[in-house]
Amino acid sequence: MARRRRRDSPERVFNRKLSWLAFNSRVLEESANPDHPLLERLSFLSISAANLDEFFMVRVAGLFAQVEAGITELGQDGLMPAQQLTRVVADANLLITEQQQRWFALRSELRDDGITVVEPGGLDDEGRTRLESHFNAEIFLMITPLASDIYEPVFPWP
Repeated sequence: MARRRRRDSPERVFNRKLSWLAFNSRVLEESANPDHPLLERLSFLSISAANLDEFFMVRVAGLFAQVEAGITELGQDGLMPAQQLTRVVADANLLITEQQQRWFALRSELRDDGITVVEPGGLDDEGRTRLESHFNAEIFLMITPLASDIYEPVFPWP
């Protein structure tokens, strides 16, 4: 006979941060799926890495703040912030290791397809100059943060 759980039981609640890491691990799994084209698999790896960066900047930073503030209340999942942080870091370390392994495998496949990933130190002066010019002309403007306020919007609203 199946054990019946109470409605307020922590076993009925998924920890949001741990669930998010599991989701991001599934995104990473797509980078290993040979049914996807190579560059699409690289994109899945990139998405996983970018997601993990944002996760640490926002969610893990919040956990650190709770731990430093001495918060010891149990969440709905039955974990205190310090316990959550311990489990999140352990799961994130596994995910990071998997990301690195996927990167090395994908890099090898890229090389086999004639795509070379060049490290910055592997460029000669002419290559560095061309790359810097391309970055300044095409990329820098897209990633430069803009400040605005309600009185002078960056983009006019329709």
